Amino acid sequence: MEGMDAELYALEYMIRDRLSNDRERARVAALLADAKRSQSPNAVTTRFTNLGRRLVNGVRRVPGELFHALLGRVPHVKGDAR
Repeated sequence: MEGMDAELYALEYMIRDRLSNDRERARVAALLADAKRSQSPNAVTTRFTNLGRRLVNGVRRVPGELFHALLGRVPHVKGDAR
């Protein structure tokens, strides 16, 4: 029984390895195809601009989310807080 389990484990490992390699090859092929389609001089600039815009919007969103999260935790005191 243990020998069969070891063989199944080895086969499963080989299959996972092949699937992983195939996924990586497909990912590289897709990236190459995308790069060939966008050969215009502005394509790279547009990609970096879009990435920068997403990063800035994400950074802008963080303080507001923190403020709202902290407001829910701070006890509200009515009247004089002395």
